[in-house]
Amino acid sequence: MKKLKKNLCSVFCTLLAAAVFAASLPAYAVSQSEIDELQKKLDALEQQAQEQQDVINDLTNQKARFITRKIALDGKIEINRQMIELIGEQIKIYDEIIAEKQAELDKALEKETAQTELLRSRIRAMEENSSYSYASFIFDSSSVTELLSRIGDVNDIMHYDKALEEEYMAAREDVESIKKSYEEARHEQELLQKELDTKQAELDAQVEAAYTMIADIETLSDDAQAEYEAIAEAEAEAEETLQEAIRKRAAEEAAKNAANNANSGAASGGASGGGTSGGSATSLSDLQWPVPSCTLITSRFGYRVAPTAGASTYHGGLDIGAGMGASIVAAGAGDVIYAGANGGYGNCVMIDHGNGIVTVYAHMSSIGVSYGQYVTAGQYIGAVGSTGISSGPHCHFEIRINGAQTDPAAYFSGLTYWNC
Repeated sequence: MKKLKKNLCSVFCTLLAAAVFAASLPAYAVSQSEIDELQKKLDALEQQAQEQQDVINDLTNQKARFITRKIALDGKIEINRQMIELIGEQIKIYDEIIAEKQAELDKALEKETAQTELLRSRIRAMEENSSYSYASFIFDSSSVTELLSRIGDVNDIMHYDKALEEEYMAAREDVESIKKSYEEARHEQELLQKELDTKQAELDAQVEAAYTMIADIETLSDDAQAEYEAIAEAEAEAEETLQEAIRKRAAEEAAKNAANNANSGAASGGASGGGTSGGSATSLSDLQWPVPSCTLITSRFGYRVAPTAGASTYHGGLDIGAGMGASIVAAGAGDVIYAGANGGYGNCVMIDHGNGIVTVYAHMSSIGVSYGQYVTAGQYIGAVGSTGISSGPHCHFEIRINGAQTDPAAYFSGLTYWNC
């Protein structure tokens, strides 16, 4: 009997250790609240997408110029792109939840296995001692004191047996509960993945429809000449927007230099075209190629046959024929003096590198920097797209010196040319 009690005590200690171990499981690093917050943002974007579609429908009904409708469609494409990013973030959160649920399930299964073994050990012990009943154990007592003590021992054993069974059932139920929540998380993730695939297919179709609208103006429009004039006007407005950004930057730098001179009492050395607030100015020889994945030029700098009917025959930069979504990086360190939609240029970024050097990156599918931000050479600033006056994905890249466009090819080697 002493041996039986000793074994039962050992089992009880194992159970206690298992309970402590289970209680030490970590809380989730991610929560449903994060998913809910992303969903709120998605719902807001859905509303914006619908409002933008209403704008597109109105422009279509009014038979607005194609460039105007193209820019409106670019706006909806950008909203859809943001929605895809948010869905992707939700999927990543579910990845983390599923990983944590899997770890929790592994621990729960481990605990269930231990509980099962404990219950089996107890059953075996009872079978081995079946000839020795609780009654005989109690009434073999040699005194009233021993009788009371043995009754207490039996009561402890019976309580232990009940607790052992309850612990086993709890472990079993815990496994089932975790399995259910794990499967629910997997199901939600699968639904999100399907939604992501659907949104991506819609985006791809919208992007193709957008640049086809510009490429096929002659066949789609009843008045192609008016469309060409609208394109030329959009190009002129976009150029003026960039020139205004350069003038604004120059005025800011002049005011800053004047303030510094007034404070120091020193004579001004002057600065042309602005400087950089985050480091020394970049020289032309230091510039890096802006699209690391592609050196194919599909349209040269200078006078050309316009690739899009109605577009300017003078090309102020290089068209780099990278695929949709390819990374665009800063050609040099400097301050972002323009970041946003700009008519014919589409989504556009302009960086002031100091020494009068400015670079421009146009037709981006997305922008990864903001106005006033300091960037380092080679830093990601956005992705290749086909926004604005564009008949296919590419990055329009310019170098401007003191406001004037210059041929970027003069500062880079290893470029290849296609059909231009």
